Parts: sequence; C-alpha cells; structure tokens
Amino acid sequence: MSHNGLLEISNCQPVWQLLREVIMKRDHVDLTIALGLLLGAGLACNGLPVFQTQQTMPPPASPTPPAAQSATPDAENAKLLEKLSELEKKIDAQQKQSKSSPPPVIRSGGTNAWVNSPGDGFLALRSDPSSNGGYRVMQIPHGASVRVLSCQGFSQNIGGHTGRWCRVSYAGNTGWAFDAWLVY
Repeated sequence: MSHNGLLEISNCQPVWQLLREVIMKRDHVDLTIALGLLLGAGLACNGLPVFQTQQTMPPPASPTPPAAQSATPDAENAKLLEKLSELEKKIDAQQKQSKSSPPPVIRSGGTNAWVNSPGDGFLALRSDPSSNGGYRVMQIPHGASVRVLSCQGFSQNIGGHTGRWCRVSYAGNTGWAFDAWLVY
C-alpha cells in the first residue's frame, strides 16, 4: 500500500493470467462473475485508484500533459472492452439457448446422448445429483456415448450452464450427470 492509502499493483501479468484461466474454464465460474473480475482487474491494473481506507487524498500538483501519458492504459482498456463484449455475447447466447430449447424428452428405456465437455475433456458421473454432494464415480470422456435413463423435472444453473441432473449409464456404471454437457 502506498503512503496515500491507495492500492498499487505494480505487475499485473499474473492477474491477467489467472483471469484468463478462470474465463477459459468458464464451466466453473458464472460468466457474470468473470465480467466483474475483468472489470475490477482492469481498473486496478490501469492505475485507477482502489480505495482501502477513508483517508483523503491531497489534490494533484499539476495535471500530466497528454503527450507525456502512456498509451498502455488505452490499449489495455481496448482489450478489456473487447473481452467484455465477447463475454456479453456468450451470456446472451446462453440465455437465448436456455429459453428457446425445451428439455429433451427421455423415452422409456433411455435415450442416447454424447458428452460435450471439451474444456475439461470429461463429464463427471456422480453418486448423487449434486456437484457438491456425493462423490465422483468416474470421468466420462468428451465425445463418449451415454444412455440417459431419466432426468429431474427441473433445471438449475451450474458454472454458467443451465441443465438438469440425469440418471446416466456408461461403461457398466450408473450415476448422475449434469445434462448441460450432453448432446441429445
């Protein structure tokens, strides 16, 4: 912390790398949270003050002439705005998809589906219909064919994806999988 009570971030490269990893694994974080992280890091890393105390700051001695200002904050802001726009488009697409497509009907005896989880490369087959409870029975690889036996009657949002917990059979194992990462 500096003498005037403002947070100073001298090296933002690790912050951007961490944010990139969080956004690339967006199935583990809500995209609206990613937007907030991007905006917060952009503000902090571009030299805008983040107040930590109630201390008052003295007025600046003299404004910096435009010629002496670095173009780096503008370039960083442009990158942030571009990323923000991309994330907003992804959120809009997800919202349209969840509103426009009704859940698939599961026939008696089950329905075939394929795992579509390229980010992690697998879909977890779980002992209980919850990402927090129970345990992972196994990892079903991306692209594998599974048999969906039944699904819960309601949808929920996990990691920014809307879906239902479904009873699934794969390779002689039966458990629960979140169908947001299944293609029927």
